[in-house]
Amino acid sequence: MVHSLTGTRIRQQRTRIGFSQTALARQAGISTSYLNLIEHNKRGIAGKVLLSLARELGVPAQTLTDDTDSGLTTALQEAAAYLPKEAPETASLTEFAGRFPGWSRLLAAVFRQTQDQDTAIAELSDRLAHDPFLAESLHIMLSNITAIRSTAEILRSVEDIGTDQTSRFHGAIHDESKRLSEAAQALIDYFEKDIGENARTATPEEELEKFLSKHDYRFPSLDLPDADADEIDVLLIEAARSMSAPTRKLARRMMQTYLDDTKIMPLSAFAASALATDYNPSTLAAEFQTNLHAVFRRLAGLKRDGVAAPAIGLQIVNAAGHALLRHPLTDFPLPRHGNACPLWPIYQSFTQPERPLLEWIELPSGKQFVALAVALPRETKAFDVPPDYRAAMLVIPKDQARSFAPWLSNTQTVRQVGTSCRICPRENCPARCEATVF
Repeated sequence: MVHSLTGTRIRQQRTRIGFSQTALARQAGISTSYLNLIEHNKRGIAGKVLLSLARELGVPAQTLTDDTDSGLTTALQEAAAYLPKEAPETASLTEFAGRFPGWSRLLAAVFRQTQDQDTAIAELSDRLAHDPFLAESLHIMLSNITAIRSTAEILRSVEDIGTDQTSRFHGAIHDESKRLSEAAQALIDYFEKDIGENARTATPEEELEKFLSKHDYRFPSLDLPDADADEIDVLLIEAARSMSAPTRKLARRMMQTYLDDTKIMPLSAFAASALATDYNPSTLAAEFQTNLHAVFRRLAGLKRDGVAAPAIGLQIVNAAGHALLRHPLTDFPLPRHGNACPLWPIYQSFTQPERPLLEWIELPSGKQFVALAVALPRETKAFDVPPDYRAAMLVIPKDQARSFAPWLSNTQTVRQVGTSCRICPRENCPARCEATVF
């Protein structure tokens, strides 16, 4: 499966400026057949050849090699796995994303929207089956209907009812009808309120993700030395029109955690210490007297204007594997729905709670990352109370890992992992739990 779009970009730029393959190959000092293989992504390219082609095409070399479409290709792979009966041509996904990025983004957006809607439907179906308010409302309405029907049956079938009794029966029907109307209106209000709050998006989690992405997962106003909870209110007021009540609750909780982290690890002090300690989370946790999860959160959001830190991804999950926080990297997508690769260290950490794990991992694309993971209890342990463990994982691209030397240098083995089984091409993976679309 091809993962580089360099050849596709070279062909597009050559066509755009009106060069033939022969002319470009001659000016770049390579054979036409070699250029043909490059343009069809069948040969790698780097060094002098790449620089020569970029010079003749009149573009910077990095615009031909910057693999910014890997996340988009992954989304298309997930879409293909979602509807395998349609038999999409998965072998050409990378080329398709390179040639038609607009259509690819549209398909990816429609796919994610479909996923979100399916999730919302499942949640609403579960609510219909288990929501106590709905159960109680339906019970009240059925009781009212039964009382009205019984009273009406008496009035219809009994001929010698006195005037006083008839009046009482009429009054009972009136009262039960009123209660039935009130119960029905309360049920309508319940659904209308819920639909109104969530009409803009399928789930609160998706809404929260859009909110975090809009802020690039960083809140500079909360990093200020005098920041307090009032600043959280300001941020929520600004986002109120595009955010439902459940999402505001999630956002407030998340930003309060962010604010708590800044009080323990002020931005300037933390950035300086991170650089001085080669970004070693254990050393930073000891210095600032906090836990590794807090340090992970701070490291993932450290890179910004004015702070030249490495790009780091972060995921936090509970013991059921539900994603509580996602801070994805372009080249290491984190599934929003469904299960991720069970070989990720984040899941392995649950088998060794409170022990920090460090592994080199490699995706099917060949890209390598350093993964740091640890499972910690959410609350302080207490007698006879089972701990609620949550696991966090930092993901650092290989080209960024040099910032973490020398404490990473002792790790030699590289574990082969994927994103999720449905879009992983590793045929003989012992951890596979469902068939791949490839």
